[in-house]
Amino acid sequence: MNRTAGKSYVVVSATEKFGYGLGDFASNLSFGFVSLFLLFYYTDVYGISAAQASFIFVVARVIDAVFNLLIGVAVDRTNTRHGKLRPYLLFGALPLGLLTVLCFVMVGDDYKFIFALFSYTLYCLAYTTVNTPYSALTNMLTQHEQSRASLSVYRFALASIGYLVVSTTAGPLVALFDSPQTGYIVAVTLYATLATVTFWACFAMTKERVQAESHPLEDNAKNAWHVILQNKPLINVSFYTLFFYIAYTVWLAIAVYFVKYVIGDEAFLTTFFLIQTMAYTGGIIASEKMIARWGKKMITQAALLFGISGLLYQYFLAGDNITAVMTGVCMFSVTLGMGFVTMWSMVPDTVEYAEWHYNTRAEGTIYGFYNFVTKLAMALGGGCAGLLLDVFDYTSAAPDAAAVAGINFAMTLFPALMFILCMLVVAFYQLNEASYRDLIENINQRKLARQANAGENHE
Repeated sequence: MNRTAGKSYVVVSATEKFGYGLGDFASNLSFGFVSLFLLFYYTDVYGISAAQASFIFVVARVIDAVFNLLIGVAVDRTNTRHGKLRPYLLFGALPLGLLTVLCFVMVGDDYKFIFALFSYTLYCLAYTTVNTPYSALTNMLTQHEQSRASLSVYRFALASIGYLVVSTTAGPLVALFDSPQTGYIVAVTLYATLATVTFWACFAMTKERVQAESHPLEDNAKNAWHVILQNKPLINVSFYTLFFYIAYTVWLAIAVYFVKYVIGDEAFLTTFFLIQTMAYTGGIIASEKMIARWGKKMITQAALLFGISGLLYQYFLAGDNITAVMTGVCMFSVTLGMGFVTMWSMVPDTVEYAEWHYNTRAEGTIYGFYNFVTKLAMALGGGCAGLLLDVFDYTSAAPDAAAVAGINFAMTLFPALMFILCMLVVAFYQLNEASYRDLIENINQRKLARQANAGENHE
C-alpha cells in the first residue's frame, strides 16, 4: 500500500474520535434545543397556531433540503490550508449560534408569523452550512472501517450527552424566570454559546487525511448524477433515513406534549428525558461491538424490530402505568441510538462505492444529497407533527380527549409504522463489511497502478 493509502487507512486515536464527537455535542446543544422546544414555544409562548407552525417547518426545511445540494457542491470545490471540510466548522459556528438565538426572539403580533418563518429558515441554512461538512468529515479522517464505526459511536454518544444536557436542564432553567419568554432567551443563548466554542474545539482536534483518487467533481461534472442516482447503496440508505428521521422528528416534537397531557405531569419532563437519553446512549454504546460481530445490516434490522415491539407495547398494553410507558419509551430510544450509528456508518461506505465505480470521490456531493434527504424527512416530520396536532384539534388552552389521543398516536403507532417501512428498505441494502474492504483494496490498487504509469511516463 502506498504512503497516501497508508495514512488514509489509519486507526484514529481516541482523542481525535472524542474531538470529532464534540461536533455532534455542539450540534445537539443547538439542534436539540430547537427540535425539543421550538414547536411548543411557537404554540404556547410565541402565540401562533399549530397549523402555522407546521407550515413554517415544512417550508423552511424544504428550502434547507435544496440548500444541502448547493453546500455539497461548494464543499467539493473547497481547498484550503485547513482542509476541505473543517473550515466550515471554523467559520460557520458563530453565525449558527446567533441564528439559534434569533429563533426565540419575540416580535409584535403583526409580524410573528413572517419573523418566525424568516428566522427559522435562516437557522436551518446556517445549521446545514456547518453540519453537512461535519457529517462528511468521517470520510476524510480515515478509510479504516472499524474506526469509522467507532467514530459514529463517539459522535452519537456525545450527541446524546448534548441532548441530555438540553433536555434535562432547559425546563428547570426556563422555569427560573417569571416570564417564559425571558427563560427561553437565556437558555438558548447559553446553549448556543457553548455550541459555538465546542464546534471550534472539533475543528482543532481533527485532521483530514484521505486524498481523492481522481479529478475534482467540477472537472467531471457528469459523474455527479452517477455518484448519487446510480449509487444503489446510497439510495437504499437514503430511504431508510427518510422513514427513520420522520419517526424521530415527529416523536421529538410531540414529546413535550406527551409528558404534559398524556402522562399528565409536566414536572416529570426532566426525568422523562433523563431516562430516555440513558436508553438512547445505551443503544449507541452497545452498537459498536454488535456491528463488529454481526454487521450493520443485521443489527439495524434487529434494532428496528425491538423498537417496533416497544412502541406497540406502549400503545396497547402500557395504559396509565408509568413504568410500562417508560419501558416502551426506552425500547424506542435504544433503537434510535443503534439506528443512528448504523445509518451514519453506512453512508461513508457509499463514497468509496462511487469512487470505485465512477472514478470520482465526492464527499460533498454525496453528503449534500444525503443531508438533503435528512432535511426533507425532518420537513415532513415537522409538518406531520403540527398537522397531527391540528387534525386532532389541539389547542393550548384545554386539549380535549381526542387531542390527547392524537398525541399518544403520534408518539407510538406513527413511528412504529415508519420503522416497519425502514425494515423493508434495509432488507435490500447491498454492502457489507467484506465487500467494503474489497472496494478499498481495489481503489488502492488502482492508485498504485496510476502512480506507476505516471512514473514510467515521466521517465
